[in-house]
Amino acid sequence: MLSETGLYDDVAAATLAPGVMPFRVRFELWADGAEKQRWIYLPPGTRIDTRDPDVWVFPIGTRVWKEFRVDGVRVETRFLHKVEADRWENVAYVWRADGSDADARPEGATDVLGTPHDVPAIDDCFTCHRGAIDGLNGVGAIQLATGAPDDFLVQLEAAALVTDPIAPRPAIPGTELEQSALGYLHANCGHCHDSAHPLSRFRALRLRIPVGLVDPLDAPAVRTTVGAEMHHDADGTTIAVVPGDPLSSQLYVRMLHRGDEWDMPPGPTDASDFVDEAGAELVRAWIEGLPATRP
Repeated sequence: MLSETGLYDDVAAATLAPGVMPFRVRFELWADGAEKQRWIYLPPGTRIDTRDPDVWVFPIGTRVWKEFRVDGVRVETRFLHKVEADRWENVAYVWRADGSDADARPEGATDVLGTPHDVPAIDDCFTCHRGAIDGLNGVGAIQLATGAPDDFLVQLEAAALVTDPIAPRPAIPGTELEQSALGYLHANCGHCHDSAHPLSRFRALRLRIPVGLVDPLDAPAVRTTVGAEMHHDADGTTIAVVPGDPLSSQLYVRMLHRGDEWDMPPGPTDASDFVDEAGAELVRAWIEGLPATRP
């Protein structure tokens, strides 16, 4: 049961256990519109190894939870636990209708509590999390530096819970559109489309944002997509990104697919059943604004 993972002191009252810290991220991972809350626990006396600001290494015993709500209904909480230096365990819990607790569903579940929300099986979670150097996506410098004076990165540094302060401060250059689009790709695509993922030897796209990026046109999401030949022909598109032409850009076109071999992010079992229309529109506008040639 979820009550046995150390998240709550009192499940019914939603009272967090000592040492459990809530946090939020700058760029949300699309989950079919579900609302999410996140928490992390670090064992006493430990710190996150941040010597490489792009690759955080978490202490053994780290626990992380992410809760999902659909139309106000609490449906799922996912749990990751670092049990060895190179091994995380994970499982998703489905909430009971009365909210008294949530039960582990290692095999996953579909349409839980009368919603369209699907809960991933353990293997489905691994599909994305194996793209992280240390098994944990979304908890890093770019995502935690929300810009608020008390964002979670500031809190971690103030409490000496990281080995090295992040310098320079994580910032994404460019216009508001460029920042939002690059951040969207970082959060939704970068964990699979990056050099750390085992399939990177077959995939040329690199969609994560490195700390210290100065020019948005130097972002890996630009350098590795513009004019890049793809392995497939999807709806007549064979180039990852064609500046100024979203409908000829496979990166955009595949975002509009669901339930077939071309959908990105993969669905329905891995990530999503429904197109993220706002995210697709953001990427469309970003591609339209890319210069045909680098200034």
